[in-house]
Amino acid sequence: MDRLLSLLPHFGFEASVFFRGHFCGENLFRGDDEVGHLHLLRAGRVAMEHADGSVLDLQEPSLVFYPGPYRHRLVVPSDSQAHLLCASVRFRHFRRNPIALALPPVIRLPLQEADGLDAVLALLFTEAERDELGNRLILNHLCDILVVHLIRHAHRHGLIHAGALAGLSDPQLAPALAALHDHPARPWTVDEMAAEAHMSRTAFANRFRQLIGATPAEYLTAWRMELAQGALLEGKSVKEVAAAVGYGTQPALTRAFAARYGMSPTEWLRRQAGSGADPGAAVPAT
Repeated sequence: MDRLLSLLPHFGFEASVFFRGHFCGENLFRGDDEVGHLHLLRAGRVAMEHADGSVLDLQEPSLVFYPGPYRHRLVVPSDSQAHLLCASVRFRHFRRNPIALALPPVIRLPLQEADGLDAVLALLFTEAERDELGNRLILNHLCDILVVHLIRHAHRHGLIHAGALAGLSDPQLAPALAALHDHPARPWTVDEMAAEAHMSRTAFANRFRQLIGATPAEYLTAWRMELAQGALLEGKSVKEVAAAVGYGTQPALTRAFAARYGMSPTEWLRRQAGSGADPGAAVPAT
């Protein structure tokens, strides 16, 4: 599990609470952006109606997590109300975020099955009743903890799809992936990756593609490019980034970057600045 969560510094998320209290009636979440949602039902009854016709009928305190955009309607039966806390959740770089993409579209977890969350939930419920300095910040961070717990829950119950998380859950591939993540600048060969996994080259390459959906070389390139983008946004020079992610020289990184994104690192960075993109920005209330 520690290996899975090692991806969080690079592919993290932020939760932002936008509702807490008693709710009646219904509310539609359109699912037309890159924002997911976390709903905590403390008391009452709620139905989550989905576009495909399926319904989650919540009749006990529960967590419901939509990691990404997913159209759903929250409905409280007429003449009743539910005690809810709702938050938006934005995974950084959602469309290429291996954590978000590995999770199922919706996760439901009754609170009575949420082992180890009693203290967190107690603090969350207490803060939800307050309106004091720093209250929203505390609630947001407590919701971050709930999301990590839900990722753990998905891992324990075999809900992780193909991708980096699936590979990090695999006892054979996990050491090799951890080594790639920790040492991206190393001049890796498939043989060296296979040695980290204590597997033959052929067995390693086949299992890697089967679980992760890419060849070892494709995955390493994608990981290096992700790190390069993050370093560029932090203000590091192209030369510094090239050395840090394994390309050695500025021209080598520029060629690899252009082959993947159709533009140089400098042009990509200029476009990010022009769009006002802030990959770490908090989600506005939904």
